[in-house]
Amino acid sequence: MKTYKYSILWKVLYRYGNIPLTLFLLIYLVTSVIGLFSHWYFIFFFCINLLIIIWLNKYYIKTYKLFPFEISADNEKIICTNFMFSKKEIELRMEDIDKLTGGIFSGYQTRPVYIHDSKRNITIGLYANVGKFPELLKIILQNIREDLYKDLVGKITELRNKK
Repeated sequence: MKTYKYSILWKVLYRYGNIPLTLFLLIYLVTSVIGLFSHWYFIFFFCINLLIIIWLNKYYIKTYKLFPFEISADNEKIICTNFMFSKKEIELRMEDIDKLTGGIFSGYQTRPVYIHDSKRNITIGLYANVGKFPELLKIILQNIREDLYKDLVGKITELRNKK
């Protein structure tokens, strides 16, 4: 069984990147509120900043729930540990994986890949373009059901032909 971890830089970015961004956006939000006392059109800046703060933190909350920072995998199973606010350990069997979405399967390599097991209704996410995680994705693709593999290869080929 091989273990995959994010580097310190990526771990800090994925865990705490929203904090400085939110603080920075809160400064603009406060200045928008102050600006409302002098000009009515500052309501637009207020709304835009508020929507960005909500979207950013919603994304990070999703990351905290779905993204393990340590994944061990072999040809039969994936064991996910080191979630943000949880000591849970999730085990996915390769034959139970029924869906892979996002990332290269959606045409955007920088987006996360989501792995779903409908038997136990579990979804985990990973950034397959960071560190040794492309190797993990390769192991997953080699060991999932053949019909799912063919479907994913068809999607990737279709996306490549569109470009």
